[in-house]
Amino acid sequence: MNVIRLRTPLFVALGASIVLSSCATFSNAAARVDGQTLSKSDLDALVGAYTASAGTAETAGPQDAELVRNLVTTWVTTEVITELIARSGGSVTDEDLTAASDKLDAAAGFASAGDEVRDLFIRNEAASRRLAALLAPDASELEASYEAGSAESGVVCVRAILVDTKDAIDAVALRLVAGESFADVATDASIDPSSADGGALLGDGDNACIEYASVVDSVAPEFVSALDATPIGSPSATFEIPSVGWAILLPRPFSEVSDDVAELLGGQIASEAIATALADAHVWIDATIGQWNTSLAAVEKLG
Repeated sequence: MNVIRLRTPLFVALGASIVLSSCATFSNAAARVDGQTLSKSDLDALVGAYTASAGTAETAGPQDAELVRNLVTTWVTTEVITELIARSGGSVTDEDLTAASDKLDAAAGFASAGDEVRDLFIRNEAASRRLAALLAPDASELEASYEAGSAESGVVCVRAILVDTKDAIDAVALRLVAGESFADVATDASIDPSSADGGALLGDGDNACIEYASVVDSVAPEFVSALDATPIGSPSATFEIPSVGWAILLPRPFSEVSDDVAELLGGQIASEAIATALADAHVWIDATIGQWNTSLAAVEKLG
């Protein structure tokens, strides 16, 4: 399970008119979760910030109800994650906030979002990162799990080289045997787009690792077989992917990807903890907005 992320891509999918509600539309509290309250005025400020950033005029009329439900869902999730962090004896750091801001600012439109919107989603991302770090296994446990192989650890951190022909892959193998670095050879010889990163297959947010299940679902079976058969830190035997080409891969040494392994595995553990906490949370949503769906961990429309 992935760490909770933005429920709706900002400034991409919502092109319909978004306008602020009148004071009569909501009660004073828009939502509550475990003692924390999102006021109507704070929700209106969020919607207003989104509206301004999206370039939509604030005129009388119906709100985009889906936008409101998404914002409230993100607020509930953020409060639940923050409480989990507190229970674990931690707190969101300035470093977490900076890293979250840098990551989100890379998304189209986010850097120009209104302050209230930026603050909510930066807090959500920073809190998710901090919880993942708090719940990640210690370094020795991570290394032992990783060294057992991708199928065992559930993590794939790999470089790969893809070429057109058997002769080309044999030439690649000779260069590796001669001592050239896998990354350099990948950059020079691979026809795969990953060659720009030294053949590294990157995950979410440019993490050097990907969930094993995702890899199994998205690559050729020949790639998975080679991955399963190859020890960490050693190049695989060359292999053919029919109708694609010839390849060789390198499961990266733990020392090279330890932080990425911790982030990914910690994120998986954190996601499970968040899902459990959201299922157990006492969530109240103003009926004019919708209702809390425990199984979806989201605000949905009534009826």
